[in-house]
Amino acid sequence: MNTKDVVSKFDSLINRLEQSKEKFSIHPEKDFSRNRKISFGFIVRSILSFGGSTLTNELLRMGKYSPDSPSPSAFIQQRSKISHTAFTKLFHMGNLAFDQDLRYKGYRLMAVDGSHVQVPNNPDDPDSYVKCTENERPHNEFHLNAMMDILQGIYTDAVIQKYRTQNEDRALIEMAERSQNADSIAICDRGYESYNNMAHLQICGWKYIMRIKEPGRYGIASGLQLPDCDEYDLPIHLSLTRRKNRETKELLKDRNRYRYIPGSVGFDYLPSKNKHGDPVCFFTLDFRVVRIQTGDGLYELLVTNLPASDFPTEELRKLYALRWGIETSFRDLKYIVGMLKFHSRKSDFVTQEIYANLIMYNLTQIIAGCVQVPSKKRKYEYKVRFSATVNIARSLLLKDVSPPDAETLLRRMITPVRPNRSYSRKPRTKARIQFVYRIS
Repeated sequence: MNTKDVVSKFDSLINRLEQSKEKFSIHPEKDFSRNRKISFGFIVRSILSFGGSTLTNELLRMGKYSPDSPSPSAFIQQRSKISHTAFTKLFHMGNLAFDQDLRYKGYRLMAVDGSHVQVPNNPDDPDSYVKCTENERPHNEFHLNAMMDILQGIYTDAVIQKYRTQNEDRALIEMAERSQNADSIAICDRGYESYNNMAHLQICGWKYIMRIKEPGRYGIASGLQLPDCDEYDLPIHLSLTRRKNRETKELLKDRNRYRYIPGSVGFDYLPSKNKHGDPVCFFTLDFRVVRIQTGDGLYELLVTNLPASDFPTEELRKLYALRWGIETSFRDLKYIVGMLKFHSRKSDFVTQEIYANLIMYNLTQIIAGCVQVPSKKRKYEYKVRFSATVNIARSLLLKDVSPPDAETLLRRMITPVRPNRSYSRKPRTKARIQFVYRIS
C-alpha cells in the first residue's frame, strides 16, 4: 500500500461516517439537516487536523486564509452538534481498514497502559479536578487507557476516563472483552497486577505477561511460596475461594495451590457473600511466576499463562521489553501530535480531540510505513521522522499536498534508530493549562 491508497481509503472512511451522520448527531432529527458551509465532514477533518495554535488561527489555516473562513463562534456551534462517538467510530473503522494482522508466534502483541492527560482548567468539572500538592496549582486531568499493537505501532483501543473516576483495571477488562482478537498477548506493567484481571484475560482466551511486585510489597507474590534464588520459573495451579471454613482452612496452608480472596477484594467470578451451607466455590488460575534479570543487580517479577515450551524465560524478557513502545508513544502523542493543546474546555470536546489525536497518531504511523527509506551503507538503520510525518499527514488530510510529493518529502526527513538508549525520567510539577499564550 502506498500513501495515495492510504489517503484515498481514509477519505472514504470519513465519507462513510458523514453518510450516517444522524447516528452521531446530538439531535438527529434536526442537526445537519440543511446544507451549510460548515458541514459534518468539514468539522471532522478540522478537528483531526488541529495543531497547537489557537482555534482562530487553526480555522484560518484550514480555510486557506480565505475571507470566507469560518468564524470560531460558528464552528463551535456546529461542533456542539456532533457526539464524541463519531470519533470513536472513526477510530475503530480505521483500525479495521488498515489492520495488517502482524503476529509473533501466532499471537498479536498488545501493550496496555494508562497515562494522565492534562486538559484546560475547568472549575465546572469536579470529576476531572486534581487535588493539588504544595507545588501544584489546581488543574484538571483525564485518564487515557490505551491498548497498542506493538508490531504495527498503532493504538487498537482506548477507554477515556476522568481523573476522579479512573479505574485502569476496569478499562483493561473492557478493552479485552470487546476485542475480536482472541489470539493476543496482553503485556502489562505493575499497575494491572490482580487476580481479577488475570481471570478476565483467561476467560477471554487471552495470554498475558504481567509484571508484579516483589514479595513483601502486598502483591500477588506475597501470598505465594517462591524459591529463594535470583532467577526462577515456577508453574502455579492456584484455586481461589472466598470461603474460609473448616473445610478450606486446611487447604489454604498450601499457598501455591489455594488462595483466600476476602470479600473486600474485587473478584468477579466468585460470589462476594456466602450463606451458611452454600457449597465452596473455587476459580482456578494456571500461570507461571518468572523472575528475570534485566541489568546489573536489577530483576523483574512476571506472571504469565504462556506455555514454557514456546516461551522460555529469554522470550519473556524480550517480549516484556517491547512494552516500552507504548510509553514512548504517549510522549509522541502528547508533545508531537499535540494532545496537550486542546481547543475547548468542555468535556465532550476534549474527548473528541483525544480520539482525534489517537486517529492522527495511527494515520501518521501508517503513512510512515508506506515510505521506503533509501538503502545506503550507514552505521544505523534509518526511519522516517515522526514529527515531520505528523505535519505532512495533516496536509494530506486537508489536500494541501499530493501523496507523491508527500512521499518525496518524507524520504528526505529521516532519523537514525539508535537501539538500547535510555534516559531517566524527570518528573515535573503541573500547572493549569489556559488558553492564553498559545503559539501562533
